[in-house]
Order: sequence, then structure tokens, then C-alpha cells
Amino acid sequence: MFRRFCNTIARFMYGRYGNDQLNRGLFVLYFCVWLLSLFFRQVLFGWLFAVLLWAILGWLLFRTFSRNIPRRQAENRWFLDRWNRIKRWCTHQFTRVKDIRRYRYRRCPACGAMLRLPIKRGRRTVTCHRCRGQFKAFFL
Repeated sequence: MFRRFCNTIARFMYGRYGNDQLNRGLFVLYFCVWLLSLFFRQVLFGWLFAVLLWAILGWLLFRTFSRNIPRRQAENRWFLDRWNRIKRWCTHQFTRVKDIRRYRYRRCPACGAMLRLPIKRGRRTVTCHRCRGQFKAFFL
């Protein structure tokens, strides 16, 4: 009985897009908006959250059952580009906080590269590893 149900679902999903990272992100967004709606139960916010939740759920189901696979893949690539930028920035900020006792981060004025420099008190000349440009850095 269960195998027959699984086969029916598999036949239905054949040729459809299914699940990807953007759909997972939409599900997390749906869950977060749902949690927010629990805290704001006023009439105005209740309608707003209800409409927003239905819109997110509709978009998620539309993407899952869509047969236009190249378009859904392009949407997922667009999402992953933005998500990876955010993730890289957060990772960099976490590393900066972790290294705060031993290193300082400075940007090269010539090429804009971010340099991790060991703390040595006073003014010193720093050479960029990317463009080989030199600039003065001051550390307290």
C-alpha cells in the first residue's frame, strides 16, 4: 500500500522541478513569518501576515510543481549568488571578531583587497599581497 502511494507520487513528480535551496529558504522564511505572526495578533497585522504566509506558500508550491526547469534553475542560481555573498560576509565578520586580539584588518587603498595584519604597535609600512602596493598603517 505504501509502495503504491510512493510510486504514484513519483509518477506525478516526473518532469517537475521539485525542491532546491531557494525552496528551503522559502520554507524557513515561511516559518519565521509564522512565528512573527504569533506575536502580533492585532487585526491589521493578522491580515497582513495571513496574506504574506499564503503568498510564500503559493510561491513555494508553484516552484515545486513547475515544469519550467531552466527558469527555476535560473531563479535558484540568482538566490545562491545573493545567499553566498551574505554567508561570506557573515563568515568574514565572525573571523574578524575571533581574531581581534591578534590581527587587525585593513583595506589596501590601491586595489581594495582586505589584508589581515598582525598587531605591532605604531606606524608601519604594509605591502599588499595582491597589487604589491605599499601604504602606511597605524596601530594603537
